[in-house]
Amino acid sequence: MKIINSCFVLIIFNLSLVHGQEETAFRDSLPLHSDSLISVESITITGNSRTKDFVIIREMSLQQGVIITSELLHYDQERIYSLGLFNQVLLNVVPVSSGKADIVVEVSERWYIFPFPVFGIKDRNWKKFYYGAGLLHSNFRGRNEKIYTTIVLGYDPSFGIAYRNPFLTGDGAFQLDSRVAYNKIRNKSILAESGGENFDEWHFSLSVSLGRRFGIKHTIWLNTGYEIVNVPHYKPGRTISTSGKDKFPIMGISYLYDTRDLFEYPSYGTLVKVSAVKYGLFYHGVDIIRYSGDFRRYIPLNSPFVFTGRMFTDIVAAGPTPSYNRTYFGYSERIRGHFKAVKEGENIFGVSAELHYPLLSPVYINLTLLPSEFSILKFGIFAAIFADAGTVWFRRNALALGNFSKGYGFGIHFLLPYSFVLRTDYAWNEYRRGEFILDIGSSF
Repeated sequence: MKIINSCFVLIIFNLSLVHGQEETAFRDSLPLHSDSLISVESITITGNSRTKDFVIIREMSLQQGVIITSELLHYDQERIYSLGLFNQVLLNVVPVSSGKADIVVEVSERWYIFPFPVFGIKDRNWKKFYYGAGLLHSNFRGRNEKIYTTIVLGYDPSFGIAYRNPFLTGDGAFQLDSRVAYNKIRNKSILAESGGENFDEWHFSLSVSLGRRFGIKHTIWLNTGYEIVNVPHYKPGRTISTSGKDKFPIMGISYLYDTRDLFEYPSYGTLVKVSAVKYGLFYHGVDIIRYSGDFRRYIPLNSPFVFTGRMFTDIVAAGPTPSYNRTYFGYSERIRGHFKAVKEGENIFGVSAELHYPLLSPVYINLTLLPSEFSILKFGIFAAIFADAGTVWFRRNALALGNFSKGYGFGIHFLLPYSFVLRTDYAWNEYRRGEFILDIGSSF
């Protein structure tokens, strides 16, 4: 807030900690334990000047008649926050009669429509910096619908328009994702580059996905799309077509099971995702099937420690695989200890484990003189130890334990406002060679 007096502008910031640790951010006036006999009478939402009540209630496990426990209150608080619509979420338990209580959900909404700068790093490599601008509406019609367009320059420039509607029907059972994009992508394949200079790939893609959600844990997706990939100077392996341009439809199905609490840095829950995707039709052109699986588990121990683990794979079948459809370590997937090493194959398999410890459990800082959409900021700091292993291989070769790359180390992770995570790690590989890593986002 600005107070203007003649030529002077005085900006006053009033900082205060709000409700201490995030783990106790819900309020209850009743003794609630895992064996509580108090059930939900009704749910009331406050503070949501734009967001519809049903968007919030759709994420809650506490519904009318469900027994209220401190664990479920914390879980629902984190699930609502993970919508990305709010700066802070508080759950209040208000007794109304013997054995009954109302749940009052207090939210502080984020700003939802604005032009925004685009910047970041591609493939988790700080040398691959990109920048640009976009226009976002993150809560269209108050239904958590996303509409945005972006123009990106720098590394791998692109233009895209996307629309996401998680409430295609009023009960949130059906959802829609769609996107149109045009990208210039620098070739990742070491084999395709060999014998000449590196090259760019031009991708035009159109995709539409229809999802069916069952409860708050299960979602099935049907995916369809069309893609054109154009590369200069055709060489075998760059494209299937000898013209240097592949055109093919995409069809797929996927299943998602997700019980994670806080998506940006989970401390509880399970994620299971499996999919089958068909690229091209059954003819002499692109004819590829990919089967993928991703399993993640987050287990709070009997202490502040949280154990997390991940196992994933992506396997190809059917026709030959062009370089743009291969799998890699050294880009979006990394093995800490071999963070910059690029390994190429048609298939991939990886495992990771981490142990987290809160150095500063998440707190909220209130800048009371800023607009409410920007006034509540969340911070937290975690220490971690980790171990990674993985390999890639071509179909002509067998999966072999001797080909696995391995790494281990420790790190400090920073949870920052607007769901931003910054990680500093130090890792060693199996040869005891070390490297410092600065990365964005949780490791998994």
